[in-house]
Amino acid sequence: MKSLGVKKICALLTFLLFASGCSQNNLFALEVGQCFTDSGIGEEVSNVDLVDCDEPHLNEIYALPELPDGDFPLVFIAEDSAKLCYNAFESFVSQAYEYSIYEVGFIHPSKETWDEYDDREVVCYLYDTTGQLKTGTAANSGL
Repeated sequence: MKSLGVKKICALLTFLLFASGCSQNNLFALEVGQCFTDSGIGEEVSNVDLVDCDEPHLNEIYALPELPDGDFPLVFIAEDSAKLCYNAFESFVSQAYEYSIYEVGFIHPSKETWDEYDDREVVCYLYDTTGQLKTGTAANSGL
């Protein structure tokens, strides 16, 4: 059984991505249900390689929650982002996160995008814990 304790937060941080302020940024146009192939992305990312979910892919976007307004939460942004993604998981997959075959990753705003673009959106995505490519959607899969 999985939990979102300290170990889970640390695991999520391993896959953590930061939104970059690059001019060729597709992160501001992402939508729930889109899939992408990127793996091993560095700390800052401005684009993801979108593919049709019927094609082999690693990741699927399942939620786009927003962090609350205010000052950039430098110390807690990863933890706050992880909680938002965790809370949105079951309603998309139709399975409790603890029993799912999927792991959670997220892309949160950087201080630059927070300040310059009023970016509060967290991109929550899921991927198979075995690293296998998937075809189709995880939506309502019960997996």
